[in-house]
Amino acid sequence: MHDSALLSILSHAGTSTWVTVGTMFLLSIGVWALLIQKWFGNRRKKKSFSNWEVALGVNPGVQDMARIAGGMPDTPMGRVVQSALHEIEGLSKLVTYESLDSRGQLVQESIDRAVDVEKDRNERGLTYLAFCTATGPLIGLLGTVWGIMDAFFEIGKTGSANITVVAPGISEALMAVFSGLLVAIPASLGYNAFAGFNRRAESALYTFGSEVVSSFKRGDLLALERAAQQG
Repeated sequence: MHDSALLSILSHAGTSTWVTVGTMFLLSIGVWALLIQKWFGNRRKKKSFSNWEVALGVNPGVQDMARIAGGMPDTPMGRVVQSALHEIEGLSKLVTYESLDSRGQLVQESIDRAVDVEKDRNERGLTYLAFCTATGPLIGLLGTVWGIMDAFFEIGKTGSANITVVAPGISEALMAVFSGLLVAIPASLGYNAFAGFNRRAESALYTFGSEVVSSFKRGDLLALERAAQQG
C-alpha cells in the first residue's frame, strides 16, 4: 500500500478510524522506544558477561571476584558479587567444619536474592510488550467491525452495493487492522526475543552464583587446613 493511499484513506476516515489509528500510533511509540532501550541494555549485559568470563579465569577466589566487581560494579555479576560480599562481611571469622554448610547456605541465599532483583530488572517493560501484542489486534478488530458496520449502513442508506459505496468503509476497516498489526508484530517479536535473553541471562547468573559459593567454601576449607597445620 502506497503512502498516498494511506493518507487518502485517513483524510476521508471517520472518527472511529482516527481513534483506532491514533491509539495504535501512541502504543507504537512506546513499543519502539522500549525495543530500542531493551536492545541496547541487553547488548551491554551480554558484553559484561563476556568481560566477566575473561576476567575470572580458572578457579577464581572470592577476593578475585571482589576485585573484578570493583572494576565492573554496574553489571549483573558485579551486583551479585557485591550482595555475596555483604553477606560474607556479616559472617563470623571463626570457621569450623560444622559451620561450613550453613555459611555456604547464607551466601547462596544472598545470591539468590540478588539474582531475583536482576530478573525483575530484566523483565521491566515486557508486560507492556505483552499488552500490546494481545491488545493491538483486538483494537484493530474493533475498528474493523466498526468500518464494516459503516459500509453496511451506507449500503442500506443508499440502497446500492456499488463499490464506490462500500469501498470507504472497507478501506477504513482494513486500515484499523493494519495499524493494529503494526503494533502487535514488533511487540510480539521483541517480547519473545527479550524473554529468551532473560532466560539465558538468568541461567548464567545462577551458574555464576554457584561459582561464587564454591569459591567461598574453598576459602573456608583452606582456612581450616591452615589452622590445622598451625595447630
